[in-house]
Amino acid sequence: MELRIEDIVNVFYLVYAAVRSFIQSILETTIFRAEPSLSAKFADALTLLITVTAVWLILEFATGFRKIVRILVLVAWLLFALSVIVSMRAP
Repeated sequence: MELRIEDIVNVFYLVYAAVRSFIQSILETTIFRAEPSLSAKFADALTLLITVTAVWLILEFATGFRKIVRILVLVAWLLFALSVIVSMRAP
Protein backbone atom coordinates (compact mmCIF):
# COMPACT_ATOMS: atom_id res chain seq x y z
CA MET A 1 0.00 0.00 0.00
CA GLU A 2 1.39 3.34 -1.02
CA LEU A 3 1.14 6.26 1.37
CA ARG A 4 0.52 9.53 -0.43
CA ILE A 5 0.78 13.10 0.80
CA GLU A 6 -2.89 13.67 -0.03
CA ASP A 7 -3.90 10.85 2.29
CA ILE A 8 -1.87 12.29 5.15
CA VAL A 9 -3.34 15.75 4.59
CA ASN A 10 -6.84 14.26 4.49
CA VAL A 11 -6.28 12.50 7.82
CA PHE A 12 -5.07 15.72 9.44
CA TYR A 13 -8.04 17.61 7.99
CA LEU A 14 -10.43 14.94 9.26
CA VAL A 15 -9.00 15.21 12.77
CA TYR A 16 -9.06 19.02 12.59
CA ALA A 17 -12.70 19.02 11.42
CA ALA A 18 -13.68 16.57 14.16
CA VAL A 19 -12.02 18.69 16.86
CA ARG A 20 -13.66 21.82 15.43
CA SER A 21 -17.08 20.17 15.40
CA PHE A 22 -16.61 18.96 18.98
CA ILE A 23 -15.57 22.42 20.17
CA GLN A 24 -18.47 24.02 18.32
CA SER A 25 -20.97 21.69 19.98
CA ILE A 26 -19.49 22.45 23.40
CA LEU A 27 -19.65 26.18 22.75
CA GLU A 28 -23.26 25.92 21.50
CA THR A 29 -24.40 24.16 24.64
CA THR A 30 -22.44 26.24 27.14
CA ILE A 31 -21.21 29.75 26.44
CA PHE A 32 -23.25 30.60 23.33
CA ARG A 33 -26.52 29.00 24.34
CA ALA A 34 -28.36 32.28 23.75
CA GLU A 35 -26.84 32.81 20.29
CA PRO A 36 -25.53 29.50 18.81
CA SER A 37 -24.59 31.14 15.48
CA LEU A 38 -21.55 32.69 17.15
CA SER A 39 -20.20 29.28 18.14
CA ALA A 40 -19.05 28.48 14.57
CA LYS A 41 -16.91 31.61 14.37
CA PHE A 42 -15.33 31.10 17.77
CA ALA A 43 -14.90 27.36 17.21
CA ASP A 44 -12.71 28.13 14.17
CA ALA A 45 -10.54 30.52 16.18
CA LEU A 46 -10.34 28.21 19.18
CA THR A 47 -9.43 25.21 17.05
CA LEU A 48 -6.67 27.20 15.36
CA LEU A 49 -5.35 28.33 18.74
CA ILE A 50 -5.40 24.77 20.06
CA THR A 51 -3.54 23.53 16.98
CA VAL A 52 -0.86 26.22 17.20
CA THR A 53 -0.49 25.59 20.93
CA ALA A 54 -0.08 21.85 20.35
CA VAL A 55 2.63 22.46 17.74
CA TRP A 56 4.35 24.89 20.09
CA LEU A 57 4.26 22.37 22.97
CA ILE A 58 5.68 19.64 20.74
CA LEU A 59 8.53 21.93 19.70
CA GLU A 60 9.16 22.90 23.32
CA PHE A 61 9.32 19.26 24.41
CA ALA A 62 11.57 18.41 21.47
CA THR A 63 13.88 21.30 22.32
CA GLY A 64 13.96 20.29 25.97
CA PHE A 65 14.64 16.69 24.99
CA ARG A 66 17.45 17.82 22.68
CA LYS A 67 19.09 19.63 25.59
CA ILE A 68 18.88 16.52 27.77
CA VAL A 69 20.32 14.33 25.01
CA ARG A 70 23.10 16.86 24.41
CA ILE A 71 24.07 16.73 28.10
CA LEU A 72 23.92 12.92 28.16
CA VAL A 73 26.12 12.66 25.07
CA LEU A 74 28.63 15.13 26.52
CA VAL A 75 28.77 13.20 29.80
CA ALA A 76 29.15 9.92 27.92
CA TRP A 77 32.09 11.26 25.88
CA LEU A 78 33.73 12.64 29.02
CA LEU A 79 33.33 9.31 30.83
CA PHE A 80 34.70 7.49 27.80
CA ALA A 81 37.75 9.75 27.65
CA LEU A 82 38.26 9.43 31.39
CA SER A 83 38.07 5.62 31.23
CA VAL A 84 40.62 5.56 28.38
CA ILE A 85 43.01 7.79 30.36
CA VAL A 86 42.57 5.73 33.55
CA SER A 87 43.07 2.42 31.71
CA MET A 88 46.28 3.71 30.10
CA ARG A 89 47.74 4.63 33.49
CA ALA A 90 46.72 1.39 35.21
CA PRO A 91 49.52 -1.19 35.60
